[in-house]
Amino acid sequence: MAKYKKSSNKLKECWEAHNVDSHVLCEIGLGGCIKPFKKILRLEFLHLHRRQLHVLQFAKGGIRKLYGGTRSMGFKRGSWIQHIKHGLCYIGGTSKQRVSLHEMSTGKRLTQTAKPEDCRLLTYAAWRMSYI
Repeated sequence: MAKYKKSSNKLKECWEAHNVDSHVLCEIGLGGCIKPFKKILRLEFLHLHRRQLHVLQFAKGGIRKLYGGTRSMGFKRGSWIQHIKHGLCYIGGTSKQRVSLHEMSTGKRLTQTAKPEDCRLLTYAAWRMSYI
């Protein structure tokens, strides 16, 4: 059996911090040395702002802006889409008849000015994923 060093830093996102015990048990159960697959799939749930009828402070003209909600120009927020320029990404907020697009692995905003007609809906998910 191979020897694996277990990390004591449990906040570190690496194979050695979370998977050594289960891998060793697997090797014991199968009775041999198995090369570990060290990629970790990380799922992070999206924090969607739920609907508020109005923002608390008045805007110009004494009218409060709408805020929140889970829809953006006909798409459900968090929907995975294929964009003609940005590729695979997910839908964020909306402003001025445009939607914001976010990168799947980091959540970084790619653009705020994507046209809804340039987006092809793939599926809805309330999470994003990345490999560590």
